[in-house]
Amino acid sequence: MITIPRSLLKRLRVVFGRALGLTARSSAALLTFQPHDGGVRISVVGSDVALTYQHPLQATFDALAVPYDLLKRCEGTKDDPVTLSRQNDEIIAEWTDAGIPQVSRFAVAELEALPPTPDTMQSNRPELLSALRDAVETTDRESTRYALNCLRLRGRDGQIAATDGRQLLVQDGFSFPWEGELLIPASRVFGSAEFSAHSEIEIGETDDWVTFRAGAWTVHLKIEKEARFPQVDHHIPQATASASMLHLSDADAEFLSKAVSRLPASGDYNAPVTVDLNGAIAIRAKGDDQPTPTELVLTASRRDGDPVKFNTNREFLARAARLGFRSVQVVGPETPVCCRDQSRSYVWALLGKDGIIPSDPDMVRIESPGSPSASRIQPTPTRKAPIPMNNSPKSAQRESQPAPRAQTEAPTIIAQAEAVRDTLAQALSQTRELIASLKQRKKQSRLVRSTLASLRQLETVDV
Repeated sequence: MITIPRSLLKRLRVVFGRALGLTARSSAALLTFQPHDGGVRISVVGSDVALTYQHPLQATFDALAVPYDLLKRCEGTKDDPVTLSRQNDEIIAEWTDAGIPQVSRFAVAELEALPPTPDTMQSNRPELLSALRDAVETTDRESTRYALNCLRLRGRDGQIAATDGRQLLVQDGFSFPWEGELLIPASRVFGSAEFSAHSEIEIGETDDWVTFRAGAWTVHLKIEKEARFPQVDHHIPQATASASMLHLSDADAEFLSKAVSRLPASGDYNAPVTVDLNGAIAIRAKGDDQPTPTELVLTASRRDGDPVKFNTNREFLARAARLGFRSVQVVGPETPVCCRDQSRSYVWALLGKDGIIPSDPDMVRIESPGSPSASRIQPTPTRKAPIPMNNSPKSAQRESQPAPRAQTEAPTIIAQAEAVRDTLAQALSQTRELIASLKQRKKQSRLVRSTLASLRQLETVDV
């Protein structure tokens, strides 16, 4: 006999379903209960993934397997117990729901073997879980030619690589107990909240499986030995490549990640936007039925290098900001752009310069709430030609003297205050114009409705 809380069964259904890609109507998988390490090991096994949960349970029982449907029937939000017992060829589940006794019967199934546990497991920091989750979100489940539905794990530098053919995310610095490259299926289980609370994750390898362990959870993912992963490394631009750099402030990155999806969009699959790095940092979009574009202006961000415009999938731009990248390297309007930090690189393909949306004096212009004085960001260091030095004593003395701060700070503060005043005045003017335009459209709409009503009345008049 096994007694398990209903709330645990609900948690198991969510995580197991995510791991195996099961829907609410799926019931083909089997649920296995086995005595293990003084408790019960609850597991499900799929074709390329197996998942187990170790539950502390002081009881003596024989291993049993039941249909996955048991979780859906017996789960609950409270810790009310569910008792599982075997009678001949049936498993009987008993519990109470709102004080009313419940009973369900399930046919006994044949036990499925779990993948072997690796002899050694390599410890990693908890960032490995978030790296795996982000990598899975970069894959393509519908891939056929290449294994774009897989993650590439490279042992020599602890690198995780994932791509869907349009975007590429590479993360390194982890510890894998092998040297070469392995491909494993991109499982959504790493996005489960059950894994995020653990401070350590272990990883190991057997002949056919890669195993991850976080607390009471163990995930086995089958190694895809026959699959082909694209050669992605040469698609990452060199950091020293001649390029323009877009530097996002934290405030603008948050504003961009939320606002860009609300910009008007055409029927294009990529929902493109134009990024204009020329003076102000602007993102433009235009709908099919919109006469003029709408433009977002990132007031606290800036450009280093030459002016450039490029056309991009808006989701990739927003995702770069959500992933925490604050600098975007732009080599040209038709060359993939790249974001990087100490351990990650995120690259995506642009859409071509033919779709670039030009500036329009009549366009709707929306400024981000940030300001240069409120959020200052540091540019990525770039190589510059050495500046000739004057080594004379007088020159050195002049250079060593600090600038008189009292004389320079006041004009700077005044200029910043005047800039804020001008921005607010411009925003007020634009708001008034927008209100006037809306009122005019409302009047026109009433006139159209009145005209249509008159026409309908005319239709009833006998000629």
